[in-house]
Amino acid sequence: MNILTKYFLTFFTTVTLVSSLAVPAVAQRDIGPGYIKGTRETIPVVVRSRDSNALNILKLAFSAHGKYRLVNSMQEASFAIQIDPIGSSHSALRITSGVPEQQLHSANAQGTSTRNSILKAVDMAIRKTSGLEGFFGGKIAYVGEVGRSMEIYWRDFLFGEGVKLTNHNVEAIRPRWSPDGNYIVYTSYYSGFPNIRRIDLRGQRSEAIVSLQGTNTSARYSPDGSRMAMVLTGRGNADIYVGNSQAKALSAIVKSRHLESAPCWSPNGREIVFVSDSSGGNQLYRGSATGGSYNRIPTNISGACMEPDWNPKNPDQIAFTIARGNGFQIADYSFSQRKSATLTNESGHALQPCWLNDGRHMLYTLRNGATERIVLLDTVSGKRTILSPASLGKVSQASFLPPRG
Repeated sequence: MNILTKYFLTFFTTVTLVSSLAVPAVAQRDIGPGYIKGTRETIPVVVRSRDSNALNILKLAFSAHGKYRLVNSMQEASFAIQIDPIGSSHSALRITSGVPEQQLHSANAQGTSTRNSILKAVDMAIRKTSGLEGFFGGKIAYVGEVGRSMEIYWRDFLFGEGVKLTNHNVEAIRPRWSPDGNYIVYTSYYSGFPNIRRIDLRGQRSEAIVSLQGTNTSARYSPDGSRMAMVLTGRGNADIYVGNSQAKALSAIVKSRHLESAPCWSPNGREIVFVSDSSGGNQLYRGSATGGSYNRIPTNISGACMEPDWNPKNPDQIAFTIARGNGFQIADYSFSQRKSATLTNESGHALQPCWLNDGRHMLYTLRNGATERIVLLDTVSGKRTILSPASLGKVSQASFLPPRG
């Protein structure tokens, strides 16, 4: 059985079985992109810290971002970015420029730990020097696979601090954050059949919230957290339902004799995009999140289009998985241009795209032989960085929670 056939079987199974520190005040001034030397494609920066661990984090973050490139001297750099930990939950950020150097900005970042405060300070530096939203202070929920067990975890963006959230020794798939970061919903076989469970991160509790007859899967919160979409088969077919944030008051918004899957909300929560095989192969459809008619999206790029994710910053753009040759890659589609483009060219298989909060970067799963890793992609520069270390084993199905506060 080749990898393409195997993935489709898995895909259809899922569908059908399925703390405050004072800092001296300093003069502030705008240090936007106008300060950049040289080309505007990348920003040359020097990174510094008196703490070796913080310095390693800075090097990794700014080299992975795609908008920046690390240089060795201020003669080459637009900015010097220095971040130094202070105590157990704060870090001091200082941005300078020029020869001799002049201070442009300083600030204090507070986090849940020293490491988290460093990552939040990185995000502050990104906003001040590029105007882009930072994402390194966010969290990634994912599926970690050991043997036959698939458990739900979360870790920080660079896969440092984190927590194992389930220990059920069964298949758990497709974790999704609530927008407030208090919950993760996912599909689990803990009860012997696929139902939708919810983890309360405040108490590390997991409970079933949808366990109707048939398959209950693909739960996903709306952008404001007030509603939840999912796929249920209680009527004998895989249809899309929407309920409130507690997965109650469920209503079928897509009902057909075909198989529907993978509902995804538009940034304003008014529409959904989903997958249906009503045209004979898996393709993407778009329509109102309250029901009614749905139109096929003319991606015209592959006979199989799956796993859509709507860009949170750019409603004109969605990313999705396509079948390409004997494997899979990530593509995107522009509604205004009615045009698709392939974003990845992996020798293995690129799956499960997940946009970040800046609308420029995404995460995806790289499957290569027996390995599965989480990759960061800058869709503007094409910069690609494997985030999850090999020591974690198989890691897939990333869901991103943007930084808070």
